[in-house]
Amino acid sequence: MSDPLGVTISAREIYDEIVGLREDVRSLTQASEAVTARQQDHEERIRALERWRYALPVAAVTSLGALAIEGARALGHN
Repeated sequence: MSDPLGVTISAREIYDEIVGLREDVRSLTQASEAVTARQQDHEERIRALERWRYALPVAAVTSLGALAIEGARALGHN
């Protein structure tokens, strides 16, 4: 019986394609791991900025309160 399409694929060609596919999967896996690490780094940086952003108003209010108290004390002693 002959091949109706006239195409013959050898075992070596199949093996070479599988090896190439395996290399592609490894490359994609490494790229995915790099993206995941970069995403985690960005997430940590964003969280640090958020902590700083929310801490700033509290520090400002505390500083203004301390300044007001010291100002009142200074005016009271004159």
